[in-house]
Amino acid sequence: MRARSRLAAMIIGGCVLAATAPSLARAQSLELKSTPPARERVAPAVPERDLYPQRPSLPDRPHFFGPLSRDTGTGRAGIAGFSVPNAPVGSRMAGQPDNPGWAGVGFAIEWGRSERAD
Repeated sequence: MRARSRLAAMIIGGCVLAATAPSLARAQSLELKSTPPARERVAPAVPERDLYPQRPSLPDRPHFFGPLSRDTGTGRAGIAGFSVPNAPVGSRMAGQPDNPGWAGVGFAIEWGRSERAD
């Protein structure tokens, strides 16, 4: 009978504990923090001079020969000297990678500048 009374006491104690446990439990505070909005990442512009840092830059404008060229309303046309860029193609040994370009002479037309005031 002693074993029965122990078993009954344990069952009653378990039921009492199960009934009172939820009321004894305290609610924990829940603090929610939203993540800050992601910043928009914009890649910086890469200047063309940074694409080939080993090459010195050359002027892009043609230099016209005076007697062989003629001024127009918004530009100039005629025989001019200019720099021809050395294109970086092929293997490094096949070309001349350190050469920025060659001198060139030919017929050139320049337009797009504001009209000259005479």
